[in-house]
Amino acid sequence: MSVWLTALKLVPWDDVLKSTPKLVRQARQLFRSSKQEAKPAGEQYELTPEALDGRDPKALAALVKALHRKVQVLEKEQRESAELMASLAEQQEMVVQTLAALRARAKLLTAVCGVLLVAVVSLVVWAMRV
Repeated sequence: MSVWLTALKLVPWDDVLKSTPKLVRQARQLFRSSKQEAKPAGEQYELTPEALDGRDPKALAALVKALHRKVQVLEKEQRESAELMASLAEQQEMVVQTLAALRARAKLLTAVCGVLLVAVVSLVVWAMRV
């Protein structure tokens, strides 16, 4: 049980707690932006390549503008996703470093327990001889 308490003490909770609201906010923002419709309400044309016959320059211009807006939205979402993943990666790195420190301490504790066991057995054997 004390190993778990030690593990919890080693986690940099200040950093985790400081960055958690930011991560939650970014995740919600990303989720909302991915659900939003990219097509403005006032568009007059059905902006699919199949609906265009290539003869109407206004429809082609509207299609190009709509595609440009969609690309901008996707680029923004991609940047936000990358920032969120970077933040999550930083937190994961902190957890991995903490676990590595715990592993090293557990090995040290195992070695110390082994030495103590040998010492206690030696003491018991010595006490029985005397």
